[in-house]
Amino acid sequence: MNDRLVLFGTKGGPRLIKGGSWPTSQALVLNGNVYVIDAGLGVTRQFIEAGFTYDQLESIFITHHHSDHNLELGGLIYTSWVGAPAHKINIFGPSGLKKLITHFIESQSFDINIRILDEGLHDIRECFSCAEYDQGVIFEDDKLKVEALRVQHPPIDDCFALKFETASVKIVFGADTTYFPPLAEFAKDADILVHEAIHLGAAQKICVLLQETKPKLWAHFQASHTSCEDVGRIASAANCKTLVVNHFVPEIGFNVTADDFEKAIRTTFTGKLLIGKDLLTIPIASN
Repeated sequence: MNDRLVLFGTKGGPRLIKGGSWPTSQALVLNGNVYVIDAGLGVTRQFIEAGFTYDQLESIFITHHHSDHNLELGGLIYTSWVGAPAHKINIFGPSGLKKLITHFIESQSFDINIRILDEGLHDIRECFSCAEYDQGVIFEDDKLKVEALRVQHPPIDDCFALKFETASVKIVFGADTTYFPPLAEFAKDADILVHEAIHLGAAQKICVLLQETKPKLWAHFQASHTSCEDVGRIASAANCKTLVVNHFVPEIGFNVTADDFEKAIRTTFTGKLLIGKDLLTIPIASN
């Protein structure tokens, strides 16, 4: 299995539009192991559409507890449970992860108990583990180290960038964050930096459109997300080999184009740039 990054969903926020992108989730394949990062709506469908099989789902990392990053976590675990022989799934996330999973399992207890009895399934409660993490090294074995950095995404305190390092590659996921210079040092010389982006001009327009639903949306955007220009500044300071942009605000196709994002980022970044899209696969070459 070739090492690669697969983007499942690339839009910011949980709101869906006809023909649009799915919210944030992705998979990282390293040394034959599959690591899912975030689990917004659509992650289960996209996991399968990308060619993965349920028995490959063994590790999931959640960056923070906004719904566009965790809303389908339970559904992904559940569908893997009914779709493959019993196997362990290790789930990592900030404080609140255990509560999230426990309540999901309780909400489906009627169906779980029936399927165990009627279909002979192994008890799902024995098929996963939950580890709540803080800043620092959150996972390490003989092939991989995963480190978390707390970024700034108010009003959420526990939001973390994640760095995946092997002997030959370094991949960093910036999570949701406002412009945060320490992230550049965290991602120094990364092979791939995956970073969110907000196009300020287009975002202002959608705030007007959604005024009745979300009257405080613009204040949130300003406090909690990174402009295209500042994304370029972080990537330049990090000296990353490839910048992959996702979690678009607004999503591409909704009053903004991929070219609009690229043009704005290019004002501050001249390196290799990939504008993400759903199911984009990016090969990872060993150094």
